Amino acid sequence: MATVTKDPTAKEVWDTLSGINVNEHTEEKGGLTYLSWAWAWSIMMDHYPQLIVKWHGMTDESGVTRDITTYPGGTASVCCSITIGDSVKREMWLPVMDYKNKAIANPDSRAISDAKQRCLTKCLGILGLGAYVYAGEDLPRDTTSVKAVPKKTPKPKATKKAPKYKAPKESPKKATEEAKEDPPSLTYDEVSVDESITKLKETVTALHKQGWTPADDAAKKQIKDAIKGRDGEALVRLRREILALAESAFKLHDAEEEKHDV
Repeated sequence: MATVTKDPTAKEVWDTLSGINVNEHTEEKGGLTYLSWAWAWSIMMDHYPQLIVKWHGMTDESGVTRDITTYPGGTASVCCSITIGDSVKREMWLPVMDYKNKAIANPDSRAISDAKQRCLTKCLGILGLGAYVYAGEDLPRDTTSVKAVPKKTPKPKATKKAPKYKAPKESPKKATEEAKEDPPSLTYDEVSVDESITKLKETVTALHKQGWTPADDAAKKQIKDAIKGRDGEALVRLRREILALAESAFKLHDAEEEKHDV
């Protein structure tokens, strides 16, 4: 039985949960790896039975409060927060999706229930449980199945600025394919959100230098809103869409130049 800490710090929670090997409790679905929410919950009860889960939604025009947030077009998302003791609180959100990880319009109660289970597991992930799975790694930092305080190797401070994304005019297709490799549904912590913002800004800047920029004011507003709101999933999606549009524009431009050269 694990030792229960009544009021742990965020570091204590992360050090404990991030060192747990969850490999025997995951499954593959749609090209993604999922952690069993029931097993994850039992582990949390062993370590932090005092945790509190709260679901956040919206109040409709009739004054009824529901545990989902709906959007124009009928799609919806769920959001939950987990509190442990007096000082640890984390929040996570997730669209209500089908088996292809596409947002569902007018989802039924079963789809919402499945989304809530997945969202809860994601929230446990940013607390540390199974975080290495979302990062694409095979094992936690220490292969011990459960440990209280795992040893960590401090990351060296970056001395060089990360190279900017380059989208050469002659091969926009390659850039588009690289963007498609961004995972469609992961836990977006502060680091991954910052990386997504950097990638999106670098992509827009590189394409602008080549003479292409989103002509639609609505698209520009979506980019600004995603960056300001630090919406990780929207940042990845917008970068893909921008590269796809730029690819089509470059192909059309090249075709026109070939006509003039003939």
